[in-house]
Amino acid sequence: MSTFWYKHQMQTKIEGILLSKTPFQDRHLMGHLLLRSGKEVPVCFYGGQGGGKKKKSSELELGYMLKVELNKSRTTSDSYSAKEWLPLWSHKKIRLNHRAFSLLCMYLEILSKLSQKGDLHDDLQEYDDHSTGLFRVLSNAEVYLEKSLEQDNFEWSWHFAVFLAKLFVEIGIFPETSDCVISGQNIGKGDPVHLDAQHGGFAKISELHVEDRKFSYGQGGNQIRDMLMMASTSKYTDIPFSPWEKPFSHPLFTYFCYQYQFQTSDFKTYKMLF
Repeated sequence: MSTFWYKHQMQTKIEGILLSKTPFQDRHLMGHLLLRSGKEVPVCFYGGQGGGKKKKSSELELGYMLKVELNKSRTTSDSYSAKEWLPLWSHKKIRLNHRAFSLLCMYLEILSKLSQKGDLHDDLQEYDDHSTGLFRVLSNAEVYLEKSLEQDNFEWSWHFAVFLAKLFVEIGIFPETSDCVISGQNIGKGDPVHLDAQHGGFAKISELHVEDRKFSYGQGGNQIRDMLMMASTSKYTDIPFSPWEKPFSHPLFTYFCYQYQFQTSDFKTYKMLF
């Protein structure tokens, strides 16, 4: 039995969205990129803070889509270093709107918790497309958000709801919308419903315990269900803006947290929105 050895060729040219950045020393940045594969890699950007004798401005802002050429590193290295970088897409309006930027930070924080670490030394990684949906949701959400600010119809709670709906589809936790998760009966058009995180879908309010019914009325269950059904069958960029009440986004977020056993306090941006 023979063994074949071959040298791994590190991938040095990557594209990804900047999820986070941390300054260190005078001019450098440590960033994390969400690649098109949906995997996340840590990248050191030497001189990434800008400044210096030429007063160079930084092109590394949260949410920017970057094209990066990396220096080759050892397979045992925990991070990569950037040789050159260039923004492929950058937001103009989001960074000038406090609420929109806070929402963007929430997107990035969620994706940081969901994404798995990538290995650019792994020759087989380019064939792994299991996580590409994460990148697709984030990139589309940013474009949708920027466009709404350009058209002056931005409503953060609506954008957050649509983002979560699209994310649910990609990560496989989309709620049951057709049948009541308690009785199994079909949900009729006029049936008041409640999003039940514990059972993974919508329940008819009539099937809830008496003490739970009072809480469930007015929670926007039917509006949430209609939005989820519409968002799951529409292209992100084709979803029209609809009036949306801020409290309706909260059950969606708590549903997400329940599925992954997160706490709302695990997200730094939570208090900036809710």
